Amino acid sequence: MPAARSSFLGEALTHNAAISARSLSSMCAAAPHGLPSPPTAEVEEDGEAGKGEAGSPPTPPYRQQHLPPSTDEEMDERSPYDRVLYGLHHDPRWLKEVTLGRRVGFYRFRGELGQGNFSTVRLAVHQLTRDKVAIKVIDKSKLDQKTQRMLAREIANMDTLAHPNIIRLFEVVESLSRIHLVLEFAGGGELFNTITTEGRMTEAQAAAVFTQVLSAITYLHGLSIIHRDIKAENVFVSGPGHVKLGDFGFSTRVSDLEQQLSTFCGSPPYAAPELYKDESYLGPAVDTWALGVLLFFILTADMPFKAPTVAGLKRHILTGVYETPSHVSPEAASLISSLLVQDPSERPTTATIADHPFLSDAPCPATASRPLCSRPNLRQYA
Repeated sequence: MPAARSSFLGEALTHNAAISARSLSSMCAAAPHGLPSPPTAEVEEDGEAGKGEAGSPPTPPYRQQHLPPSTDEEMDERSPYDRVLYGLHHDPRWLKEVTLGRRVGFYRFRGELGQGNFSTVRLAVHQLTRDKVAIKVIDKSKLDQKTQRMLAREIANMDTLAHPNIIRLFEVVESLSRIHLVLEFAGGGELFNTITTEGRMTEAQAAAVFTQVLSAITYLHGLSIIHRDIKAENVFVSGPGHVKLGDFGFSTRVSDLEQQLSTFCGSPPYAAPELYKDESYLGPAVDTWALGVLLFFILTADMPFKAPTVAGLKRHILTGVYETPSHVSPEAASLISSLLVQDPSERPTTATIADHPFLSDAPCPATASRPLCSRPNLRQYA
């Protein structure tokens, strides 16, 4: 359900609210302390609640929404949602947690998951559903016009996505100094960490994981979205043998898949050669090259192109020469070599990749971690 547009990111930003109109993101700008102000409501002289708009459910009594309970029994009679909402407004402990940055809206922070240039990713728990989420906390003071545009584009792109192998964006909550992206939590962490600590995957495991990432990219390209930052650090393990693609900070939506792009995006070891030539490029081919680097890494726990400097890395990528370890099967090596072709026009499409013999027996497991079910299931708390 669409919520109010962010006052900071402007018209470019729309987002979903897990708790629709009562979301903190649409209220905090009006409250001087950064907390949601109680919605205004007229109190009927006879104490009855307003009837609301035609076709809408009756408005709860004003006391139940906003006033302190007069008895313990009255508090017990309130719905879980109303008790949490009351705590956000009146409970000194909750107000202190918000002030100290330990809570935002209906989410309570539990720990830190990672850090970026202008953001921190923190683990949090929804106070009603008890679902774990990952919240990307962005400091507004560190955003310039360019990063504001990138953030708005990231949110706009993620807002349209619903795929079992893509991290979901559930909600955007804006406070006076920060923007919070509430994201699906993948408990296994980055695929990069899994491989660097546990070693390379078997070919069966690699094929299963790669098929899921390929499915996500096929879905994105079908929506004319180019990811532009495919790498093991942006693939997240959500369960045994199950992964999800995330981090859409460099993603862009094109008018068609033949549109020429010009901005260098992504991680240098995964960058296609045309990116290093300062030429315009086609988005799908850049994603395809990165898929080849990713598959090589999954199978070998190493990178096909390595150098201590970016200049050296550029030379290696432009030559296109790499060594495939002997343990990699001919089928896997064939797929990698078809992806790491210098000429972008000769790289296969995602549909062609899916038909490669290396992936013919790859299972694609059902979703291992259920998505945050706040939208449909919050009704039981109201």
